[in-house]
Amino acid sequence: MNLPERQVVIVGAGVAGLAAADEIARWGVAVTMLEEAPRTGGHASRYSCKALGECVACGACLADERRRRVADRENVTILAGVRISTIENKVGFNIHYEHRNSQEPPGGLKADALLLTTGFQPYDPSDKPYGYRRFPNVLTLLDAEDRLQREGVLTCPSDGRPPERIAFIQCVGSRDSRIGHPWCSKICCGAALRMARLVQYRRPETVVTFFYIDVQTFGKNFQKYYDQTRRQVRMVRAIPGDIVQSEGQRLQLAYFDPDASRATEEPFDLVILSAGIAPNTDNPSLADMLGVRLNAAGFFHPHESDEGRKRSGLFTAGAALGPMSIAESIDSAGKAAWDIMNYLKSNGLSKF
Repeated sequence: MNLPERQVVIVGAGVAGLAAADEIARWGVAVTMLEEAPRTGGHASRYSCKALGECVACGACLADERRRRVADRENVTILAGVRISTIENKVGFNIHYEHRNSQEPPGGLKADALLLTTGFQPYDPSDKPYGYRRFPNVLTLLDAEDRLQREGVLTCPSDGRPPERIAFIQCVGSRDSRIGHPWCSKICCGAALRMARLVQYRRPETVVTFFYIDVQTFGKNFQKYYDQTRRQVRMVRAIPGDIVQSEGQRLQLAYFDPDASRATEEPFDLVILSAGIAPNTDNPSLADMLGVRLNAAGFFHPHESDEGRKRSGLFTAGAALGPMSIAESIDSAGKAAWDIMNYLKSNGLSKF
C-alpha cells in the first residue's frame, strides 16, 4: 500500500512542477507545492494555442491541462505567493517560507524528498538598442502572447490598431557571449514562427518579416511546417542593429541586407523580440542552502540530478536544468517523479 503521510515538496508550480505533482500524487504520496507567483502555471500558461484549423503541437494546452489535473488531486497542496527563507537538509528537508503579500506568519514543513522546478527567467531586453520599454510598439514574445490571450489578435499597444507590418527578431539575449548568455534558448524559433503563422492566419493582409541567425528545429514535423512558413513569412538572415521611433510611432529598423549586401532601414508597426531564457534569479540562493552547484550558465547542473541527488532525496526537473520546451519539461518532470518514487521505495518510505 502507499503511505500518504510521506511528503514530497516541489519548489515551483510551473508546467514541470505541475506535471511532477500530478504523477507523484497519482501514486498516493502527499505533495506540497511552493510557488512564488500568485498563481500556478508559470510562463507556459502565458502561451496561447497556435492551431491553424488543426493542431500544430505548440504545447500551449499542456500547462492548462496539468493545472486542471492537479486541482483535482486531493493529496496536492499548493501554497502560492510564498518565498523560501531557509532549507535544512539533514534527515529529509526542513523548509521554512514566508508569505510575500500578506500579513500571514511564516510557515514550515518537512519533506522526505525535494524537487526543484524553478523554471526560467525571461531575459529583459531593456539594455538592447531596440527601444524595449521606451517604444510602446516593441514587445517581447511573452508580451505578445499576453495580448493574444486577451484580445485574440495582435494590436499595437500605442493605439490599438492592427499592425500592417510586423518584425520578429530572434536571439535577443541568447547566443550572445557579450552578456554571458552564449546558449541557444531552443524554444524561441518555434514559438515565434507559430505566432507569425497565427497572425497571418487570422489577418492574412499582415506582412511579417522574421529576422534570424539560424532556425532551431522544433517538433517532428519541423521541415514540412518550416517549408510552409517560408512561403508566407519573409525570412531575413540578419539581426538588426537598432530601432528608432519615427512619426506616427512607426519603428525604423536598421539591418544589413544579406541579399543586397548593404545596410538598409525598413519601417514596421510592431516589433516582437524573442527574449531568451535565463536562469531563475533564485537559483544561487537555493543552491547555497542545499549545498549544490550550478553550471556555468547558472542553471542547476545536470550531474547533480543523478546518483548523488537520488541518494540525498533532492531532484531537479524542467527549465531549472536549462532551456526546454513545454513538452520537454513535462517529460523531464515525469522522469523526476519516477526517480522520486524509486527513492522513497528504496528508503522504505513508500510502496507502489
